[in-house]
Amino acid sequence: MGHIFVKASFRGRDVIEFEKILIDARASFTVMPIDIAEKYFIETPFTAELKLGDGRTVKAKVFVAECEIEGRKGPVRILAFEKAIPVIGVDTLETLGLKVDPVTGRIEKTEYYML
Repeated sequence: MGHIFVKASFRGRDVIEFEKILIDARASFTVMPIDIAEKYFIETPFTAELKLGDGRTVKAKVFVAECEIEGRKGPVRILAFEKAIPVIGVDTLETLGLKVDPVTGRIEKTEYYML
């Protein structure tokens, strides 16, 4: 499966739209550069240690915002740190009732489940 890009918008302190943002089905969380997060999202008092794909561990600030992808909206967590590359992770996809089809490499809507 190649790279998957989608159009996404985030609403927090202000609105930011991405015409093409990468979805990483192996990433747990959505990440953003700290300067974008501080300008557009709502900061929480929380931080998290985040292990990156290259093996580094970074301390990230936690923000929240409403995200919209494929007509689905919901509140999402965003982890932000210096020099982060904007990526949508599985936590955001599941919140919005979306998943990646590994065969087609496209986003699909799923049912919401409460277990």
